[in-house]
Amino acid sequence: MILLSHIIDSETPTYGNRDTLIIEDVSRISDGASANSSKWTFTSNHLGTHIDMPKHLYEDGQALTDVPIGFWFSDSVQLIDVVCDRAQLLEMDHLYDKVNVQTEVLLIRTGYEKYRNTDKYWNDNPGLAAGVGKWLRENRPNIKMIGFDFISLTSWKYREHGKEAHLAFLNPDATGNPICIIEDMSLNKMTSSPKTIIISPIMIKNTNGAPVTVFASN
Repeated sequence: MILLSHIIDSETPTYGNRDTLIIEDVSRISDGASANSSKWTFTSNHLGTHIDMPKHLYEDGQALTDVPIGFWFSDSVQLIDVVCDRAQLLEMDHLYDKVNVQTEVLLIRTGYEKYRNTDKYWNDNPGLAAGVGKWLRENRPNIKMIGFDFISLTSWKYREHGKEAHLAFLNPDATGNPICIIEDMSLNKMTSSPKTIIISPIMIKNTNGAPVTVFASN
């Protein structure tokens, strides 16, 4: 088994460098309490390795708890390598004819997570072009999720286009099924496309997205 999520802590990088997880002790055995307990404050639910659901941008879009349990499992996973070391929009010509028709979960590895402990990870990150979402929905209808090893579908240097790209993937009324987005994944330990993937979100009712723990088996 391989962990495809980053461990979340107070140093986790976030899009725009504006959010964080604050961890505070509520009780400590070392202070004489009967148990250790903590208070966690997420300044955003879109932090660390997390999923964007259609409700992220559409009031009538699917929320986290609207999909069946089987949605979070797949035996049709494909890993595609697209090397990238700067801000750019990855277009369909980077992916065309590489994506299998039966793929349900598409993982794109750029190698960008090597910059994760630097500002470059959030202020010079690549993103996906809106045309990728449109093409995948029209031509690869089995895809239900896409994940990648950079901080956001939106490139910080192409922010205006980033909104359009999110809409292309998540719009519940566009052609094909919405494709949920897993951002900020850890893909550097993979040697091939996994046989099985499990995406385990924090299950909070009616939410538009949440941190996810992703496990894969080769």
